[in-house]
Amino acid sequence: MKFAASLCLGVSLIATSAMADEITVGMAAPLSGPQAYFGNTWHNGFKLYVDKLNAAGGVNGTTVAYNQQDDKADPREGTLVAQKFCDDDNVVIGLVNFNSGVAQSTLPIYEDCSLPTMTFGSNPALTQQGYKFMVRPVANDLAGALLPAEYALQKLGAKKAVVVNDKQVFGQGISTIFAKNFKDGGGEVLDTLAVAPTDVDFTAVLAQIKTKAPDVIYLGAVMPQLALFAKQLHEQGVKATLLVPDGGYTPDLIAQAGEANVQGTMVAIQVPPMDASPEIAEFAKLYKEKYGEEAGPYSIYGYVQGQILEEVLKTAKGHSREEMNEALHGVKVKTAVGDLEFDEVGELKVAPSYLYKVEGKNFVLAGSK
Repeated sequence: MKFAASLCLGVSLIATSAMADEITVGMAAPLSGPQAYFGNTWHNGFKLYVDKLNAAGGVNGTTVAYNQQDDKADPREGTLVAQKFCDDDNVVIGLVNFNSGVAQSTLPIYEDCSLPTMTFGSNPALTQQGYKFMVRPVANDLAGALLPAEYALQKLGAKKAVVVNDKQVFGQGISTIFAKNFKDGGGEVLDTLAVAPTDVDFTAVLAQIKTKAPDVIYLGAVMPQLALFAKQLHEQGVKATLLVPDGGYTPDLIAQAGEANVQGTMVAIQVPPMDASPEIAEFAKLYKEKYGEEAGPYSIYGYVQGQILEEVLKTAKGHSREEMNEALHGVKVKTAVGDLEFDEVGELKVAPSYLYKVEGKNFVLAGSK
């Protein structure tokens, strides 16, 4: 019996050691539907770095597997995916929540099962709810809505604005922050209007806006509404400059709105130009070589999250969810976009943002902060 017990113990130790040689990352994003471009290219950036890491033997012998799921940018789907990751003991960290609305529904689930996440949803309130198992490796909407307001006031000389939102967690949140920043900077918000997230005809809303003659319009929404609104705004002869959040940083904005209809539109996003540094340019080159296309809007941050994960694996005491979470919150790492570390609530201590202007078929850098 002692021999049998020793044998069982030996098998158990061997199994534990073998399991420690690979960890699994739960990856969730919109991989289908209107926002699939963002989710797939974000994840591709992460896989680019992790595949390179694995090819070199991993981190101290530990390789990384990934379990990739489609949350369809739908909170209900997101909760199902979150529970799936929680129930899988092999998943010890998550790369999740591209959308703030999805994050709002899933973060309590991840918290309950002690699964640390790198959450992408940008609504500032997400890090103010006491969650201990999340960090946000990207600027929140406080930064994302400040730069366009300052640009409108200081560079465009705007005095009057109309704010429109799609009644969703992200769109309503970021448009509210823009309105506050615009007013705090001395501008006047003439009106705040709301549209349903499924609306495709903005004739009535644009007719209201036209009578008010604003200098700028801020639209808190996502694709394809951003493109449809831009197209109809131009067709109805509204002269105001349109400012939109990061969901507009896609070739689809220009293709779906029509190039002539979207000229001069300003798009705020946390992503630097792909030639901003040698490190970012090298990433863009590697991405195109692997996937046969240009990097997507958030591909660089997927890559950066791979670099964060590498440092977590180097510094974690072990591979339990709790140990990975401790290392994640304490990480200090040099990445393709600069040195990153998190504060006590999981926000980046330094989080840059950028503003682009549509010129022809391109997004041209107009400002950064």
